[in-house]
Amino acid sequence: MTKTHAICSSFLILAAFAAHAHHSRAPFLLDETFEVEGTVTEVSWRSPHVYMEVLAVNADGSETTWTYEGHSVAGLKRFGWTEDTFAPGDRVVVVANPNRDPERQFGLLDSVTRTDGETFYSFRIPESEGGNPLRRPLAGSTDFSGHWNRIGTLRQALVGGFGPPTGWPVTAAGQAQVDAFDPDANPSFDCETTGLPGLILSPYTHLWIVEADRIVIEKDQSPLTRTIHLDGSAPPADHEPNILGHSVGRFEDDGTLIVETTGFSPTRWGLTRGIDSSDRKRITERYWLEPDGYVKRVSYTVEDPVYLTEPVTREGGYTLIPEHEFTELPCDPETARRHLQFE
Repeated sequence: MTKTHAICSSFLILAAFAAHAHHSRAPFLLDETFEVEGTVTEVSWRSPHVYMEVLAVNADGSETTWTYEGHSVAGLKRFGWTEDTFAPGDRVVVVANPNRDPERQFGLLDSVTRTDGETFYSFRIPESEGGNPLRRPLAGSTDFSGHWNRIGTLRQALVGGFGPPTGWPVTAAGQAQVDAFDPDANPSFDCETTGLPGLILSPYTHLWIVEADRIVIEKDQSPLTRTIHLDGSAPPADHEPNILGHSVGRFEDDGTLIVETTGFSPTRWGLTRGIDSSDRKRITERYWLEPDGYVKRVSYTVEDPVYLTEPVTREGGYTLIPEHEFTELPCDPETARRHLQFE
């Protein structure tokens, strides 16, 4: 039996569990949920997002196949999922956010309940179900090292932007790109990795490894490793421009970390959604720790005279979390574009 009814929900949650905002969630009504009881026909345990299909039998005896988009593999594993948690043939009750178009059987996965009564959540765990599964580390960071998750809300992560960019001081070249904005041209749909500045406040866990002459930054579900050189060295003569550029960092007397990055390659959507960046892009980052070492703040300024008439500054933060194993699944192009069939 298919049961569809609206349930008001508040989806406030730290970005420790935020979804990757690499494509639009415009089709979903995030303040409503609906429920479907049926049989699992597919579980696609792939990157960048897990998909589930459920076959439901309606009151009139007809059948409907529902497709649900879930969190990333990394996100679901943090909530207790494994690749074998659900399999074709399992009877389940699914709660999801509905599509704005009621004719499309496509929802954003909120939770799935098995016949034994155990419920698995996609983007959150309510307090009544055990609350935050990521316990606070025993000690805060003193040098920026550790595993960090961005601070924010689920709504910010899911609906971080699907329309043309606004509020950016663009040149004529930048304005032309804003006017031609196409949400389906998102580079992530082709599994292109995120560079700077997008990587700075992107979802998923960042691991900072602090060494004597460098800081190495790894990101869950990303093939990129960023290096911040602490020896003051300029880009070497053989530096090949790339989407991460060449980063040089220094510590001020109060412990603030200043990072200057140049040496970029021209990048599609390299400033923000819909606006490219050029090889003249320059980014300055400032990082500082809260006194207890459990929160790291950042303010960064991006310059690019080809597309921007003046610098743009953004701010954000991270929460220190316990160590966890990164997910090594590469981005699957078919999965990255799967949601487009419903839009």
